Amino acid sequence: MSGYHCSDCIFASFTQNEHTGLYQGACTRGYTLADPHVSKRPDMFFCDRKDGLVPVIDPYGKEYLRTKNVCERFQPDEQDIPQRRGRRDPLFGQGR
Repeated sequence: MSGYHCSDCIFASFTQNEHTGLYQGACTRGYTLADPHVSKRPDMFFCDRKDGLVPVIDPYGKEYLRTKNVCERFQPDEQDIPQRRGRRDPLFGQGR
């Protein structure tokens, strides 16, 4: 997958189950993270890759109709994102 993901955000945290090897994510902004390709609960809340979990329910409990892999409150963790000097940031539009 290309672009930013919740796994790149400072507000998201992930844990990996030592028995199944699957990841579960949490967002401190209140979004529920799940695998959009799985519709059965609780299986949808686990994924084999961190970047496979995206916001599906907003902080108010409504379905989150997303147009990209991250929410509007996405804040990249600058330590984990490679520097893109002189290039336009695809999410925010300004150069770095």
